[in-house]
Amino acid sequence: MARPKKRNMEHAEIARRVEEVLRIRLDGAQYHDVMQYATEKGWDLKERQVREYIRRADELLVERQEKKRRRTVALHLARREALYARTVNSADYRTALAVLADLAKLQGLYPKEDVKELLKLAAAYEARIRTLEALNGRPTDEPTPPPA
Repeated sequence: MARPKKRNMEHAEIARRVEEVLRIRLDGAQYHDVMQYATEKGWDLKERQVREYIRRADELLVERQEKKRRRTVALHLARREALYARTVNSADYRTALAVLADLAKLQGLYPKEDVKELLKLAAAYEARIRTLEALNGRPTDEPTPPPA
């Protein structure tokens, strides 16, 4: 029976240490700094264990940032929806349209400028290929064979 309690304490201790490593990593600590910190704290860790603590701390940071980002995006979306409703109710349609455009942009509903440029380039190349095919005597409605 004493074994599970000890294991829980070990997990709690490791979690506490990972939090400490995360804190000093946020202050700019590198591997050697974490190694020195662990030695000063008397953690008696091997290099591999220190690297594992750093890995866990870095993963924890990423996980927290992802959650924070989702929450922040949701908040911005909700604020824009509320603003849109207020502008429509006040018959300020120009502002309502601007809010809708911003909301759509935030949700990624508009293609990025790079994609637009690529589509223009692809259309230009297709037109040029058709012109070259016509000059070679092949009808332009035939499918272009794939490259060998």
